[in-house]
Amino acid sequence: MGIRLFSTLRVQSVSAPDGQPLGFIQEDKNDDADFRVILPRALSAGQKYAVTIAYGGKDAVVNTGGGNYYPIARDDWYPNGPNLTLGDYASFDMTFRIPKGMKIAATGDLVSDQNDGGQNVTVWKSGPQAVAGFNFGRFKMQENRIEKPDYLVQSYANEEPPDEVRSLLNYAQHDLPTQGPHEAESVALGNMSTVPLIKKALAEGTLSVQLYNEYFGPSAYKRLAITQQTACNYGQAWPELVWIPMCYFYDTTIRHQLGMDYDRGYWKIVTPHEVAHQWWGHTVGFSSYRDQWMSEGFAEMSASLYLQMVEKNPQKFISFWNDERDLLLERDKEGWRAIDAGPVTMGYRMSNSRTGEGVTRRLIYPKGGYILHMVRMMMWDRRTGDENFKATMHDFVKTYTNQAATTEQFKAMVEKHMTPEMDLTGNHKLDWFFDEYVYGTGLPTYKLDYTFEKDSSGDVVFGLKVTQSNVDDKFRMLIPIYLELADGHVVNLGRARVAGNTSVEQKVPLKGLKEMPKRAMLNYFDDVLASP
Repeated sequence: MGIRLFSTLRVQSVSAPDGQPLGFIQEDKNDDADFRVILPRALSAGQKYAVTIAYGGKDAVVNTGGGNYYPIARDDWYPNGPNLTLGDYASFDMTFRIPKGMKIAATGDLVSDQNDGGQNVTVWKSGPQAVAGFNFGRFKMQENRIEKPDYLVQSYANEEPPDEVRSLLNYAQHDLPTQGPHEAESVALGNMSTVPLIKKALAEGTLSVQLYNEYFGPSAYKRLAITQQTACNYGQAWPELVWIPMCYFYDTTIRHQLGMDYDRGYWKIVTPHEVAHQWWGHTVGFSSYRDQWMSEGFAEMSASLYLQMVEKNPQKFISFWNDERDLLLERDKEGWRAIDAGPVTMGYRMSNSRTGEGVTRRLIYPKGGYILHMVRMMMWDRRTGDENFKATMHDFVKTYTNQAATTEQFKAMVEKHMTPEMDLTGNHKLDWFFDEYVYGTGLPTYKLDYTFEKDSSGDVVFGLKVTQSNVDDKFRMLIPIYLELADGHVVNLGRARVAGNTSVEQKVPLKGLKEMPKRAMLNYFDDVLASP
């Protein structure tokens, strides 16, 4: 039986439920360190069998200096299944011993916290979870208690920078050639403390939890610890625990000095994205690599909600989706556009020597996000706004809490709540949409020709021609049409139905509108993934 375990963690013994020792295989950590347990007999499909594994070792957690620790073995520090998915749930009972004076955040409920000599000993217990994680260091911590929903959000930042940052500061202050006083370079980098922005992470986490609870319903958890990690450029989420990259806690001046300006807005959405995984990936798991696009894609779409609803900046929202589309359409060094490499359901099988290693990341995150974004925009109603979309997502989360969901189960849930306008084939199915965007690689092109004129009563008449091209004859879509009015206000006029490479034309009387609109637009909010 194959079991995942970090290579430097060495197994001492494996025992059966009755305490009898079991054979196991684990070769040298520098050779083939894969861990295998030899069971006494073959198991039937679905049969449960418990084993106890004693193991230990170094290098799974690295001391990076200044009270900073980096868990390298982030997802295999404990024995788990050979294929890491977020669909197998278990209860965790964990005891941590860390140096006295440090703080730890972990998944589950903290049931005891005491000092034993020079160590701090904490015990954590959880209900059903797919994975377990931790982070510790010499942290400062602040927290918010939310009343609706009942939720505790904590933010952790290290008191001191790690050794690598200290070396950078020393180099900047003393060794770099400058045209003026050395102090000028020092001011540019400051002391690179992450503590001043601890409140920013706390605020973003708190607002994200409140927003996602409104749109998706309650998660399976009542607490979230947002913690700084030593790595600079990525975040990760576990149940009730988030790692946020250290460089998030730097202001824009420091990130500019570090050459991190070109980030596609990453620093604006990394916290909302990782918080969203409390819903997507943890409360609702994914059944296999074919369904992982929902975990990452839904977290991306959730982050866009944050930009729109919390920051209330339409341009940031539009720029976010423009950046997502660019990720799909840019060619990598192998010449591939991510959108052409295959459907999102191929998951990480997409990355190979032909398409390039990064193609999957550039596919399932942005296109998965676009798929949910498109569902939301199709469900949007001028009278009720997002209420139908919210009902869909509440139902999905409630139905699959602490379960692994599949792509087809999500499709069935959307079909359950779909509007009559979305029923383009008259069978109350969304095969047309899922075949095009989930199981397909299509990318339509749209063109809008329009006129504004006045009728005999002085009301504006809108003449429009919407053309769809670069698709097959079965490709169907609802194309949203927007008007920018004379006062600059943008309104959603409705949706045009288009099938195949064709055009639809119509004249729409705009009763009561006397002033000519400034312009008409398709896809103003990137409602449909299409060529720019």
